[in-house]
Amino acid sequence: MISLIFSFISGVLTGLSFNLPNFSFLVWISIVPFIYAIRKGSLRTSIFSGVIFALSFYSIALFWVANVTILGLIILLFYLSSYSVIFSLIGKILYRKHLWLITFPSLWVVLEFLKENIWCGFSWANLGYSQYENFYLIQIADLAGTKFISFLIVMVNVLILQVILFLIQRHNDLGIKKEIVKRVVFVIFVFVMVFSYSFNRLKNLKEVDSVEVSIVQPNIFQELKWEPFSRLKIVNILSDLGKETREDSLVIFPEASWPLIINESNFYELEQFVSGLNRNVLIGAVVENGGKFFNEALLFDRQAKLVENYQKIKLVPYGEYVPLRKFLTFISVFNSIGDMSRGDDFVSFPFKEKKFSVLICFEDIFPKHVSRFARDNDFLINITNDAWFRGEPQASQHLSVITLRAVENRISIIRSANTGISGWVSFKGEIDRFRSGKKEVFFDGTKNFKISLNKKRSFYNKYGEFFSFACIFFLFIVFIRKKGSC
Repeated sequence: MISLIFSFISGVLTGLSFNLPNFSFLVWISIVPFIYAIRKGSLRTSIFSGVIFALSFYSIALFWVANVTILGLIILLFYLSSYSVIFSLIGKILYRKHLWLITFPSLWVVLEFLKENIWCGFSWANLGYSQYENFYLIQIADLAGTKFISFLIVMVNVLILQVILFLIQRHNDLGIKKEIVKRVVFVIFVFVMVFSYSFNRLKNLKEVDSVEVSIVQPNIFQELKWEPFSRLKIVNILSDLGKETREDSLVIFPEASWPLIINESNFYELEQFVSGLNRNVLIGAVVENGGKFFNEALLFDRQAKLVENYQKIKLVPYGEYVPLRKFLTFISVFNSIGDMSRGDDFVSFPFKEKKFSVLICFEDIFPKHVSRFARDNDFLINITNDAWFRGEPQASQHLSVITLRAVENRISIIRSANTGISGWVSFKGEIDRFRSGKKEVFFDGTKNFKISLNKKRSFYNKYGEFFSFACIFFLFIVFIRKKGSC
């Protein structure tokens, strides 16, 4: 029972570190009770510890998913629990091995990597994202990605547990004392190296160009979005806000901001709207083509000519499509959800002799997907409609994701959200938010931003998840070696 209570406490503290920015420090200690529970419990208890940790952690961190689909949240929670159970079971074996400081963090990294790449892929609430405002820590992500920050977090948690166990057991053995001191010194050395790299890296990162954009945040309530009686009102809001922007900038509207499903018969209405603005316009819309529906980003020039369009590739499960639909026909709610179609092409848009690509909605949570777009572009734009999720903490969590994507690839990313948080993140990880007084969400307006550009991409952008594969290889070596004690 004690192990289960510890796992619950651990999950709650970890979840709070994502929901309350001032509590992000909790993640550096929150995993300690969970790891201790794995150590003390039986095989059965370890399984239940993993489930309880995951349910308490993710239900607090991701409760906002229920604003869209309660059933989807329940399925998601139990799916994510499987990774915590795997951590519990393999972690129990690792207790009999050497090098806890490396093996436990490596296991966590491997599971985050698998979680991102198996099935639909899900990287929300990876531990490293909780530190997005820790400016000098996150710079290392341009070498080894956000999961290296997750590695550091788990490593510190393991060290704290080892020190606590040493103090509780009151060892007088000089050899054990020296071993604990060595581990403390090792962790301090790792962090000294990380921060030294960060300071040196920031000195060498220079702005080589810039581009001006105008972000439109219309703040359209989701309940009104597709109501026929609201269409004219929404178009007028978009038009009025669009005319407040700078004429020579790129005007960016959020995901699906156009209140009509576009087809051949009504496309002229969108052209007339853009023509009335007399600006370069990037706008999100749902487009019907050949009986299929696509979530798209469309770029128009000042003459309202369609320059390029991008169809979203990474769709949201249970929001834009139903995975394994044919096996779930007995659930009536799934039969009522229509599927969007997936795009195929990685598209670059031109603007003033520069190139950019668009990430729609949650496409920024996929590191490999973002790196592919970042490689041949000058900047990226994320258009999203976070009105579905009722503001905080989801808005800040989404901002944390693009902050780490910007640092990982060393590319500036602009974000236009229907209800906020809008703004941009520099290739250094500096965040410039669109605010109205102290408000960051649920207000309408426009703001012009000058975006600094960096032409040279990062080591991570070129070599990707090499660190995750290194962790896999390291764990393989550990498991084929003879048992040892730690």
